[in-house]
Amino acid sequence: MNKMLYLLIPFIAINIYAQALDDNPEKLVDQTIQKQSTTIESLQKAQEKIDELDAESKKLTNEYKDTVVEYEILNRYDNQLQKITESQAEEINSLISQIDSLDETNKYVLPLLERMLVTLRDLIELDIPFLIQERIDRLEELESILYQANFSTAEKFRKIYEAYQIENEYGRTIEAYSGNIDIDGVNLAADFFRLGRLNLFYMTPDQNKTGYWDKDINGWAHLNGKYADDIDAALKIAFKQAPPDFINLPLQGVKK
Repeated sequence: MNKMLYLLIPFIAINIYAQALDDNPEKLVDQTIQKQSTTIESLQKAQEKIDELDAESKKLTNEYKDTVVEYEILNRYDNQLQKITESQAEEINSLISQIDSLDETNKYVLPLLERMLVTLRDLIELDIPFLIQERIDRLEELESILYQANFSTAEKFRKIYEAYQIENEYGRTIEAYSGNIDIDGVNLAADFFRLGRLNLFYMTPDQNKTGYWDKDINGWAHLNGKYADDIDAALKIAFKQAPPDFINLPLQGVKK
């Protein structure tokens, strides 16, 4: 009975479809075409949606790739920046250490430079009085920069050392220069001849007055024209107006 019922249902459906086809075949065809068109349209819309989703997926994928690349670049940059920062920190610590060391060094160097300038002043004051103003000016310039922050300790030491070299050189050279001298309360023009640091002689342009610096009396010993020829010859040699020669000049203890 059940098998017969199952067989009848398709048969009835076929009969109904056939009857409907016999009643209005054109309408049924139109409906079928319309349904197919609707289905095709739905499929097209679905495909368009799939294409949109695919395009969006590709766009998101590309954006993700770009983000990954940018992250890697930023990560490398961050690592490099970290290394630079660490290097700068080390350099700063090194500079701080050097400054601390320099401050410690300055505690010993600056007092030394002060003593060197005091010694230099004593040397000039006790020495024979040649180029006094020039040497005092050089000394005072050194004293003025000793406590200036815009000069490094090394620069201060270099300048003071150069002044010592100049003073040391005076002891191994001869020199002639023109200046003035006070004789018996009268200021006269004179030429001066320096023989190392052994002695300093003077002679007026008329050669009537000559003399030398007497260390025993810490003053000028006037020779009243004596040794004029020898002093004149020495002046010419020092002024490079004559070749070197043997000259008889008085030293300490000479009698006027």
